[in-house]
Amino acid sequence: MMGQRGRHGRESYLIGTKLVTMQEDGTPMCVEASTLDLSTQFRFSHFAGDGVVGTPLNIELLAGVAAKMTSTANQRKDGDIPAGYTYLGQFVDHDMTLDPTQLDINATPIRDLQSLRSPTLDLDSLYGRGPDLDPDIYEADKLHIKTHAPFPVPGIPALAAQKGFDLPRRQVDSAAGPARQALIPDGRNDENLAVAQVHLAFIRFHNRVVDDLIAGGSPSAGLFERAQEKVVLHYQFLLKTDYLPRIAKKAVVDDVYDHGRKVFEVDGDAFNATMPVEFSGAAFRLGHSMIRTGYSWNSIFPGFRDGHIFRLFRFSGTSGTLLPTQHPPGSQEDIDNLESGPFGTALPSNWVADWPRLFDFGKIPDAEGTRAPNEFNFASFMDTTLVNPLESLPAGSFGATSSVASKRNLAFRNLVRGNMLGLPSGEQLFEVMSQLALDVDPLSESDINNGTGTPNVGVVLTKADIPRLDEMKGKTPLWFYILREAEFGSGKLAGVGARIVAETFHRAMQASKISLLNRPFQVEFGPGKDSNRFEMPDLLFYAYDGDPKKLNPTKD
Repeated sequence: MMGQRGRHGRESYLIGTKLVTMQEDGTPMCVEASTLDLSTQFRFSHFAGDGVVGTPLNIELLAGVAAKMTSTANQRKDGDIPAGYTYLGQFVDHDMTLDPTQLDINATPIRDLQSLRSPTLDLDSLYGRGPDLDPDIYEADKLHIKTHAPFPVPGIPALAAQKGFDLPRRQVDSAAGPARQALIPDGRNDENLAVAQVHLAFIRFHNRVVDDLIAGGSPSAGLFERAQEKVVLHYQFLLKTDYLPRIAKKAVVDDVYDHGRKVFEVDGDAFNATMPVEFSGAAFRLGHSMIRTGYSWNSIFPGFRDGHIFRLFRFSGTSGTLLPTQHPPGSQEDIDNLESGPFGTALPSNWVADWPRLFDFGKIPDAEGTRAPNEFNFASFMDTTLVNPLESLPAGSFGATSSVASKRNLAFRNLVRGNMLGLPSGEQLFEVMSQLALDVDPLSESDINNGTGTPNVGVVLTKADIPRLDEMKGKTPLWFYILREAEFGSGKLAGVGARIVAETFHRAMQASKISLLNRPFQVEFGPGKDSNRFEMPDLLFYAYDGDPKKLNPTKD
């Protein structure tokens, strides 16, 4: 079984032959990587080459920007992206950046180890190293991936407590991990309930494909590998045709997939793929702005604050306890309890997701799943604000305990990490892309500081609040710049941000052992197959056996 990976608290990055580490005060330390690091560490690079790096900004300045981004005065508005895509994005991020440093390298074939050191979109966060090397993930038949049954809560339909509605978990404490630990290749996929349920949906998708192949008479020899290939190709197709056009300007996505990359590793071969720190440290942290304070979670917790973000942390095995509490969500008592327990060993059955509240099933009449406006969750509008609960994260969500309040502020962590990584400013990458005649529009100093002026969209930065604001002129932190672009792009990535994300996804697909880019593809599964459609609702409907009751198992 693979060890648990570092979460949002990753503190070291192998960039070229340098190991960049964040020190206690937030400043970077750069040393030559050891032979072991070069052999095992996940490999990073710079999107536009090593010569395009930024100037570190003052920590007080960044703290001021972070405070504005997470202020209680901010009023968030809904965007038009269904909220489930926030957590599909988190699942994808973990798939692309699975870190092999805690693998038993002596037990891992070298080609697989090299693949794990590269950014790929081949679901290694779901499959691990396969049933032979990671048997704890799999059933005894070495074909199906394990699931678990939630803890039955009185008064909740028995369906919600059946096997298949929670991740597989250890049942007793051991040296290998606590009883609540999910038996999955990447522990980050159990750091909140929403991403855990997305991971579970992909387990169910794989298992349903296996069942259908068996029912269709597929030979037993190589059956697991055939199922894995089909699942990965459908997953990549979903990302290309459903996920990316929702979060980024479609014209940029189409240009990259139709005409190839223009900036990042343009001539790179798959074997030497790397992950640009501009993607992992800035552009793909877009999802942090999409998080809601709370969700209409299911028929048991129907209010838009019933599924508070801290309840999603609580009902996970990595950040939470899997047990209910009377403490107000996000209160100091709630945070203390999250970190000290007591702990449960399974998800309570009243917290199983109602998927049609998170994804729009309107294209699938048989799903009976279109929810009323007072039940359907849209992600927050993508802009330069984060919901205030992210000002003080539970330690389990970022992999470390810290008594320093600013270090629990997600915006501050992102901005300081950009300093550590030497991320270029938004203006620097705009200049690179404009010289290549790419589809990017500049943001002026007024745009950066004031935004669009639209009510409840973004923050206004002033010297009254941030005395050192002038130091940011022409040096806007890349993450902030990309979110400001999204405000001018109607809540989607545009310009610099869209190009970074689309090209990084394209490169990761190219680097995958199973790749959509080098073969013809036709949808084989789900209700949209006749029209060659495979979107997240199609995956969910198929994975949950085409049964509307299983998509919403807490309802009588």
